[in-house]
Amino acid sequence: MKIIKDKKGYTTSIILLVMLIPLLLLLIITIQQYDHEVDTTVENLETQKIKSKTTDFEEQIITKTKESLHEITLETVTKNRPYTNSRETLKKHIQNKTNHLQEEYLQDDIIINCTINSIKSSDDPFKIELDYTLHVTAKNTTMQISKNQKKLVEITDTQYPVYDPLPTLKTGARFTDNTVEYTDKLSQIISIEGSDAYLDTIQQITINKCPYNDYSQHGNDNKTIQHCLNNHYYHNSHDGMCLLCRLENKTSCNDYGFETFIQPTKITDRAPASIDHVLLNDQNNQYMGNNISIANNTTLYLDNGHKNKYGL
Repeated sequence: MKIIKDKKGYTTSIILLVMLIPLLLLLIITIQQYDHEVDTTVENLETQKIKSKTTDFEEQIITKTKESLHEITLETVTKNRPYTNSRETLKKHIQNKTNHLQEEYLQDDIIINCTINSIKSSDDPFKIELDYTLHVTAKNTTMQISKNQKKLVEITDTQYPVYDPLPTLKTGARFTDNTVEYTDKLSQIISIEGSDAYLDTIQQITINKCPYNDYSQHGNDNKTIQHCLNNHYYHNSHDGMCLLCRLENKTSCNDYGFETFIQPTKITDRAPASIDHVLLNDQNNQYMGNNISIANNTTLYLDNGHKNKYGL
């Protein structure tokens, strides 16, 4: 027990102990700080992961919506069967795809709960409004994201073509390779004179928006209107029907819709106007149009309103 008897040794031991205590405290603080930084880093990584996965998921919701639009319209024109409530049908169709998508993310420990609230027409008839609620979190974390979103989804994506249901639903014409072959079926539903002007008409029914935003440009150059007809573009129209109403085989619509030309096969002075919502109308709203000659022996029959609209 020399350390007790030797006052000098005892004093040295005390000094060493006193010096060690701050070092021990500093070591403890350093370890705690390191643990905190590790926890913070892990938490930040989890936060970034959840944010990234949420962004990816929302992008895929848009894609799934486009897939649903393609599949629903293709089924309609193929089976020639309208929907009584296209909005509800599409909502359920997209929800089903979304549910499968949630299961895929769960395999990566990301817990997603997405509810499709509604599908609506928008002010732009070539887009529909998708409303959904989203809750996202991950296993072993308190981080979460909750949001309610409204997104506009284009119906003119070439990767997911959307088809116009009205020609087949109104006439029973056959859909083949993106087109409708009317034979005599269109002329049969035209209730005014000149119906034979549309015998054996063939119409492309993939919905493509006309790139000429100023529609009056169509009449500036025959090449413009010819290009429009060759590609069978669709145009904004207060009188035309939106896609959702077309899926229900309606001939009137409260939403802003679109219209397209149906080219005749017979040339005469006057015939029923070559606009789809005129020819495919079953409420006695068909009316006549005057012969508008276009290059390459192409003819349209238009009333004064549509003639002025397209600068023809």
